[in-house]
Amino acid sequence: MNINTAKQFELDFSNCSTLGEIYDVIKNELELPEWFGGNMSAFWDALTGIVEVPAVIIFHKQVRNKDLSTFVEKLIEIAHRAEREEYLELAVIEKE
Repeated sequence: MNINTAKQFELDFSNCSTLGEIYDVIKNELELPEWFGGNMSAFWDALTGIVEVPAVIIFHKQVRNKDLSTFVEKLIEIAHRAEREEYLELAVIEKE
């Protein structure tokens, strides 16, 4: 995959203090449909079947509510798992 020609999505959670706000960022930035469910299974489904590929997803890991840091790390793990799927043209980048 050529990252320079792939669509780039930036998931910036720095203003998020609740899980709902994190899922709102995901839904808006990944251009997901209104029916997107706010849970990790729905996130996996979005990455492996809804998000337009080739794509680069940039995670800004900083969150307003530090209690959400572990949750964001789990989302990043899911994204890396999707990245490893051979049929997908997906790259994941992490930023602090």
